[in-house]
Amino acid sequence: MHGHHEISSSSGGSSPTSLSDPSVDSDDGSATTDEYCPDDPREFRRHVSFFSPSVLAEVDPTSFRPITPSFSCVLADVDKHLQRMVLLLPAFSAAAAAPRADALRQWLAGFDVGWVLDMDERRSLPRREVGRRVRAWAQALGTMERVFRHRHREVRSPVNDAAAAELAALGQLAAESAGAMLRLAGSVAALGSSPSKLLAALDVHAPVSEAYPGLARMFSWPPSHPVSAASDAALAGLVDASRRCVRDLRAFIRAPQYPWRMPQGGEVHPCVGFWMGYLRCMLRNRVSLYFVLAGGNADSDSPLAPDEGGLVTELISCLEAVLEEKSAALAFPGLRHIFMLNNTSAILRRAVRSDLSMLLPPGWVLAREERMEGYIKDYLQMSWGPVVSRLDGKPGALNVLRRRNPLSAFYLALENTCIMQGGWKVPSPALRAALRRTVSGNVVPAYRRYLGDHPEVEVPAGRTVEELENQLSELFEG
Repeated sequence: MHGHHEISSSSGGSSPTSLSDPSVDSDDGSATTDEYCPDDPREFRRHVSFFSPSVLAEVDPTSFRPITPSFSCVLADVDKHLQRMVLLLPAFSAAAAAPRADALRQWLAGFDVGWVLDMDERRSLPRREVGRRVRAWAQALGTMERVFRHRHREVRSPVNDAAAAELAALGQLAAESAGAMLRLAGSVAALGSSPSKLLAALDVHAPVSEAYPGLARMFSWPPSHPVSAASDAALAGLVDASRRCVRDLRAFIRAPQYPWRMPQGGEVHPCVGFWMGYLRCMLRNRVSLYFVLAGGNADSDSPLAPDEGGLVTELISCLEAVLEEKSAALAFPGLRHIFMLNNTSAILRRAVRSDLSMLLPPGWVLAREERMEGYIKDYLQMSWGPVVSRLDGKPGALNVLRRRNPLSAFYLALENTCIMQGGWKVPSPALRAALRRTVSGNVVPAYRRYLGDHPEVEVPAGRTVEELENQLSELFEG
């Protein structure tokens, strides 16, 4: 795994390298780095509104929500379920199957997961319900395991036949409950490969790998016990399904069905927030992801990254490459560089402000900072180099092609550039301020020097050095 690195700056002042500091800036056109893991599915849909309806239909927004339950009422929940257990346990010590089936359904329904009994291999899980069901299932499994553990402590040392019978019934209820709950794992593994399926598979793998060994120890189930065997098979199926999804992630990032509609002001593309948020969600079950990546290259023509850090680095590089390719569609001179500057800055800040930063290799931040400096340099050369070059002539001399003197040519080029870039936007306040200073630092001194070298030139109204600085300070508002 890649080690944690120190975030450093190669230069000071208005250099964009300072913008990797999380304390500098908090606005790249969106609220926080958490917004692509929103709690409200409606927020998720708002952020991916650039995507087509067919793509949205394949994405379950609730897959991007954390599955950790609220523990404020856990004790009350345990007590409530213990009371239900007392009423239902007799059915699991009886020989009749019908009342046991009814009791099992009632037991699971009390956890809001009675629907697992209706799942089978012939009925696929609706993709739009995956996230919601996985969340409910994970919370139910965790609560159920606590209830069994609590009751088992009370009856594990039977002093009479009645207590021994209750312990046997408790084990039977646990086995049938655990077996029924595994049906979701099979349904998730059977889904078609997609980004949300990977999150769901990891979210199911983690609680199964934690809860089922504990139940087996609690009730002394051997490896050959049906529940133990089924849980091992379910975990293996989830790992295999997750590996297929991981191998497809690069293709998902490049997916042609995503309409790469480019922001015409050069802003941050919605896909940046989506995928950077997705990577964070993927890491919420790092142990499960470790098992997916470990040994995933055996007998495969598509090798997996060696660890979580390698996977994150690889996928971010893929995203950056796609952005670079798509930026060619921006026709105005310099706009491509503003677009890449905005998006590289957004990727950098989202990475260093999150747990992704612990997985990135040494030099990763510095490489992006240097890349941003390159985008600024190319933007200045493309957009403002031709403007400043108009001042190279002598006052009164006519430009052969434009038939006007250098100062008039400068004013015209300046106005044309400001008008063309009037809709360009740099959402990050710190980056916007730094870019304005850089533009002003290249244009204003040249203009001041020209006027100083040619005192005989009459400066038109509204064309003083200070007024030029004010004009340039309004750039990149969009």
